[in-house]
Amino acid sequence: MEMFTYYVQLCIRNFKRTPLFFALIMLTLSIGIGTLLANLSMLSLMSQDPIPGKSDQIFSVNMNTYAGANNTFGSMHTIRYSDAKAIVDAGVAHRATMHYATHVYSRRADSQDLTRYSSATRATTASFFAMMGAEFAFGETWKNEHSNNIVIGHELNIKLFGGENSVGEKLELQGQIYNIVGVLKPWIMKPLFYHATEGRAFNKTDDIFVPIEVAIDNNWAVHARSLSTDDYTTLSETRQINAYYIQAFVELVDAQQKLAFQTFIDGHAQQLQEKGNHRHEVDNRLYDVNDWLEQNEVVNKDLLAFTFATGLFLLVCIFNANSLMLSRYQAGQFESNLRRAVGASRKQVFYQGVIESVILGITCALVSLVLAISLLALYRQLFEDLAPVAELPLHMVVIGFGVALTSSLLSTIYPLVQGARTPLASILK
Repeated sequence: MEMFTYYVQLCIRNFKRTPLFFALIMLTLSIGIGTLLANLSMLSLMSQDPIPGKSDQIFSVNMNTYAGANNTFGSMHTIRYSDAKAIVDAGVAHRATMHYATHVYSRRADSQDLTRYSSATRATTASFFAMMGAEFAFGETWKNEHSNNIVIGHELNIKLFGGENSVGEKLELQGQIYNIVGVLKPWIMKPLFYHATEGRAFNKTDDIFVPIEVAIDNNWAVHARSLSTDDYTTLSETRQINAYYIQAFVELVDAQQKLAFQTFIDGHAQQLQEKGNHRHEVDNRLYDVNDWLEQNEVVNKDLLAFTFATGLFLLVCIFNANSLMLSRYQAGQFESNLRRAVGASRKQVFYQGVIESVILGITCALVSLVLAISLLALYRQLFEDLAPVAELPLHMVVIGFGVALTSSLLSTIYPLVQGARTPLASILK
């Protein structure tokens, strides 16, 4: 312990003796580490598994049942109500759900305040929550798909009810009264795989969840990609026509169940083709969560390339710092060899250099974190589409410290070895 304290004291003395030199090395490494850390943070959030443990069991159902004469879309993730309903009612999958994105303005039904809050809304089925891993803080999902019972998210519950148990309370949505039967716990899903299209992969989870049958009956508009070969005036008419706006997801627990479901949807599409419902070859596809994210190119390719470039930039920074440290150790050879002459071993001189390198690495790590946070804040201001992922998660802070220490050691290890290997007599004679 005494030797460690002595090495730290020597390190501080060296820093004070040549502050500009060490500041230059620290800045060189910190810029490279901070830039890489900021980009790696965003890349890790983009590419992370949004539902670990189930990502290989949940599948987006894509079907080629477009009724138009020319199908340039191929297998589509938006399907008709009739197809989605057949999937949900078939009972082939372990769980099946269908949903579409909509939007409403909400307020407490008993409030004297007429302020209404803009609320992202998901029209779906009761099975949605168990499949997607959404946990309830209060209450549960609805039992009747045709009831005016709804589930609200954590943030909306705080906004309207101060975070208290609001089960049994009522909301006014689009001029009608709905009963709250469930309140979700804080739910963060990145990427938002159940709506990874239209650039929404990093949106927040929805504020309100309502039975899809009720949303369709009440003509709640579709706020997502939709397509129709038939004209309609109200959404309830889409139950019988060729309107494509619903997404279907299924949970398949093993390969046998997946094969059974694939056989079911292929047979369903084949029957529709034989009835003249569509003219195209049967081409139904199942994408698990990570395949679905890859299919929608959720990971920004430009960011991936830029992260690779910043990795190369860090290597250049390490090389430059290595050159500076080598020149510094060559200039200080007399002092280190004088210590060896009065009794210090090569190992002790080497350890002192390692301690100096570690302290430099820790300092670089702290500066790098500041630079990374500042760069992410700049990204949020300049690039709106990157704002949801421009944050520094805790595990990246740990990685940042590791990269800083490694970079510092790499930049000093060669000069240290060279200094320790120098013959003592050649310096002192």
